[in-house]
Amino acid sequence: MLFLMAAVLGAPSAKAQVVLDTMDVPFGTFESWDSYPADSLSLMGGMISLPVNYDYELPTGWNVPLYNFNDNLNYSGLVIPVNLSLPVAVVYPDTMLAPEGNRGVVARTFRFQDVVTPTAYAMAADLLDSTLTSMVLPSVLLTGQINLDSIIPLIEQIVGVSEDLSWMLRMVDSVDLNNYLSGGFALNGFRPGKLIGKFIYRDPGEGDEDDCAAVIMIGTRYDTLQHRRVLVGAGVKRLYELYDSVNYEPFEFDYTSLSSYYPESYGYFEADSMVVMVISSVADKGFQYGSRLYLDQLQLVSQPNPCGRVTDLHVEEQIPMYLHLAWSNSATPDSWELEYGTRGFVRGTGTTMTLTDSNAYFYSLTPNTQYDFFVHGLCGDTAETEWVYLSVLTDSIPTHQGIGVVEAERVKVFPNPAMGRCVVDLGGVKASQLRLYTVEGRVVLEQAINDEEQLELTLPGTGIFIVEVKTEGGNVYKRLIGK
Repeated sequence: MLFLMAAVLGAPSAKAQVVLDTMDVPFGTFESWDSYPADSLSLMGGMISLPVNYDYELPTGWNVPLYNFNDNLNYSGLVIPVNLSLPVAVVYPDTMLAPEGNRGVVARTFRFQDVVTPTAYAMAADLLDSTLTSMVLPSVLLTGQINLDSIIPLIEQIVGVSEDLSWMLRMVDSVDLNNYLSGGFALNGFRPGKLIGKFIYRDPGEGDEDDCAAVIMIGTRYDTLQHRRVLVGAGVKRLYELYDSVNYEPFEFDYTSLSSYYPESYGYFEADSMVVMVISSVADKGFQYGSRLYLDQLQLVSQPNPCGRVTDLHVEEQIPMYLHLAWSNSATPDSWELEYGTRGFVRGTGTTMTLTDSNAYFYSLTPNTQYDFFVHGLCGDTAETEWVYLSVLTDSIPTHQGIGVVEAERVKVFPNPAMGRCVVDLGGVKASQLRLYTVEGRVVLEQAINDEEQLELTLPGTGIFIVEVKTEGGNVYKRLIGK
């Protein structure tokens, strides 16, 4: 049986205020970049190495689509084994105009010949359809991974409906999101309201507004029943040219939940992950070759919420059979609700507890077991934070930490239950330290062990305590009841 005990240190007295929170899109300042070497083909039994593309850079934490090819090509009578992951994008740092820091990012439309070496292009031009080699393609940069075959259909959805979000419904009804996208960054209870940033858009044409770039945010959650990611919200912003400005201009756009767009068909679910996607061109009359989107300073702004959001849910202390969770909150909720269960349980079916302090203490959890914990803040009957999730593997029992069963059994605590005082008999086990914990995890007694065979303890009060004895082979834990 599981027991949960919560320490109540006093309810907050401050009145909850409406909080607008911000979250930096991970690496959305584009200051950090990673270098990648070119892919090469091995010819003549490895005697010749033919570079296929060029060395390139990408902002840390961001990805571009990759064309993966693993097959044999027949070229001029030669059978060439090809194994490569060709980056299909032209992305580079902006070091001249960046509004803050040292770098922004530039995504440019391109042709096939821009991303492969001349020799590789000459070989490919003989093997591929000329329409493909001459086609203008948009660069796509995202905080996740996208299936290469999904890019053009996705862009067509966005172009066809402008900033209307009805494409979300078509995606939900006709496409498994997991075949489109993967990855993204965790929101950790953050409820997105807007995405803001700064941009310049330039195209080599005559300023035709049919040509523009786009930024998309896609909110997903993991459906524990279907065991896959599902779409729960999105936002789109089409960014038009800023030829007359040499400086970055601010932009913003809203995140919209699927349920608010289609309230009769979908219930509300908060997103637990977000994919931000940058597309260098979404023209509906053909992409403009060489158009460039400059971006910097991407941030998410939260929806107004008097409860703010739960942050930094973490394990404060952990020993076998005991766990102390703690967290913070960007506002001051009246209370928090916590729900937990073994790994994979469906929220609503677990064990719940209402807490008036941002700590929770668990005693007698099953050792070596994965538990899922969910926490959210409550502000009266009208507002709440999003749920925040943490999965924890409990410590193994002492015999799994190097203590033999016989050796651990030699340590005795008596009488148990004890009235004010008890004795710890080491039974000949070599030990160096003793600690006495309350069930909340606070150390109330600590003393060194020299050559003693027995130690007499004075209990600080009544309740359940944990006796920890540090031995040469590991730690021994004993449960003690004070009456």
